[in-house]
Amino acid sequence: MRLAELVAKYPFLQDNLPFWEKYLQSRDELHNLLGEMVNEAHLDAAGFFQNLNEGKPLLAYGTVRLKAADVNRLSEVFCRMMGIPHQSVVLPTPLPLFEDLPLTADMAGFVAAELHAAIAAFAESVISAEKEINWLEPYCPICGATAGMALITPSGKKNLVCSHCQSGWVYLRTACGLCGQSAERGSTVLFADEEPDWLIEVCEECGHYLKVADMRDRLPDIISYPLHYLTTWELDLTVRGQGFEPSLFAIFSRAGWLQRAVAN
Repeated sequence: MRLAELVAKYPFLQDNLPFWEKYLQSRDELHNLLGEMVNEAHLDAAGFFQNLNEGKPLLAYGTVRLKAADVNRLSEVFCRMMGIPHQSVVLPTPLPLFEDLPLTADMAGFVAAELHAAIAAFAESVISAEKEINWLEPYCPICGATAGMALITPSGKKNLVCSHCQSGWVYLRTACGLCGQSAERGSTVLFADEEPDWLIEVCEECGHYLKVADMRDRLPDIISYPLHYLTTWELDLTVRGQGFEPSLFAIFSRAGWLQRAVAN
């Protein structure tokens, strides 16, 4: 399914179509460029898997390094493809965890966050190319951010998708994907008749809920995880009024500077 076909199926996405077209194309281009810039040997995939039990995300080991000139090149390309003025971005070396990345709530912060996310996603693609990541922590094994959504794979495994870099990892089926709380009887699950291929996991411990795409009966054609998330607004109606806060992809709030720019 192409983006235009997705919008035809979900007309409410039409107003934001130009943004998503540019955003998805820019991520693809950054991925291609990073293949030329990142020393894959320094990612030390074998060392990552050996250290899984330490609970430290990949970026905690300082394995991803980029030259300032490369970061500037990534920034130039991303801004050009997004149709925004070039932002001079400085990313710490080595690349830090998401929570340690200094960001501003403006266009420059948006660009810095997206470059960081793209680099982390590229690292994940290299590491998981031949082996899936089994991770027992409720935060991304690459950048350390929390989950934005989850998947139940055809084999019955539960995968979490990072809210920041959109990397994925295999997680405990019965544990909360946001705080790690594990209930003896399993997660509290809600369903919506309007979305038969989705379910909602709610957690009394952290007060949040996680949208879960159930792929056991049908494989969805996912263009991007954030867009897949947005098509299920009816799930949010199921939980409304019950006091639970949703997990969200960071891109939803990152682009807030766009609304402020239009308003001004």
